[in-house]
Amino acid sequence: MALLGAGCSAAEEAGPPSYRDSDALEVRVLPQLAATGEDPEPADDAAWVVAATVEDAEAGTPVRLFAEDGDDWTSVSEQETDADGEVALTTRTPGVLHVVVGEGEDAVGAEVSTDDAPEASFTDDFERDTVDEADGTWHTRDQGHVGVRMCSRADPRGAEVLDGVLRLSVLDDPARGQCRLPGRRKQFPYRLNGHVGTEGVYGFTYGFAAARIKAQSARGQHAAFWMQAVGGQSAGGARTGGAEIDVMEYFGDGHPEGGLTSFAYWLDEDGRKQTSGGWVRDLDQYGEGWAEQYHVFSVEWTPEEYVFRIDGQVTHRLEGETSGRQEFLILSLLSSDYELPRFNGELPEHMDVDWARVWETGPR
Repeated sequence: MALLGAGCSAAEEAGPPSYRDSDALEVRVLPQLAATGEDPEPADDAAWVVAATVEDAEAGTPVRLFAEDGDDWTSVSEQETDADGEVALTTRTPGVLHVVVGEGEDAVGAEVSTDDAPEASFTDDFERDTVDEADGTWHTRDQGHVGVRMCSRADPRGAEVLDGVLRLSVLDDPARGQCRLPGRRKQFPYRLNGHVGTEGVYGFTYGFAAARIKAQSARGQHAAFWMQAVGGQSAGGARTGGAEIDVMEYFGDGHPEGGLTSFAYWLDEDGRKQTSGGWVRDLDQYGEGWAEQYHVFSVEWTPEEYVFRIDGQVTHRLEGETSGRQEFLILSLLSSDYELPRFNGELPEHMDVDWARVWETGPR
């Protein structure tokens, strides 16, 4: 966190852009949480996110990020503040950075560095060519023919690694026939789901978790990156009982609500399920081509809030008590019963995961 004291000199004549320091500007360097594109790329090549807040700024105020390119300083990112004066800037250039608001003598700014970002504590680039190995990280979960998925089950055939990408699929179940939903005449083929997690292998408490994902295009199933409490949830509130943290769920192209959600679920003192979060509104402002391009979906989890982002841009901020338990990672392409009547694709459907990463911070 870089908070500025008023009245300090900020730049030499031949150096970075000139500005004065101001307490009205707050800047924080986040991990490498942005990497949009059609092709796989290493997690280490993703862009750092620089989150800035300009006090009392009007919505639409331009904010620029400068990085050193050889002997020159170049503007590598420019964004406009939202209604809260917040903006997310990105850069793939490591080292010292300058955030600048305004022009000439009116310019204010801050110096930060990518060294200020948390260090990664867990990374999987899916270099191993299989899942479900005894000494591996990801294992197929025990889910099938229960709850909202009476017509589907998790199966190892739904998860494979291809050239450094984890591909999760929804497939026809060759061992079963047709499944009839309660109250409906139409039947649907039973399905197999790609559904893997790090339970029993890796978990953490507080920090950033991110995955670079290319979702499926069809409705009738949803791609998901989520977490659950190690040992299962219990009553008593999220702090002691844990939570389910749905970083992203994508329900297919052409969905009337945009298709993408982020949620948190927990049990209160009486064991009743509580929910926070919802659909990502105005989804187009955060990107496009969800089934054609990779995007980084992330959550920043602290004792006070969950902050969900797409390529560094904040989509939801859920304030209040959060899980105080260890949580493990889950990646899945699930076909739930309520989605089957809306299926508009052809099986198999696929979700591709380029990498998954965690930056543990503790309860800072």
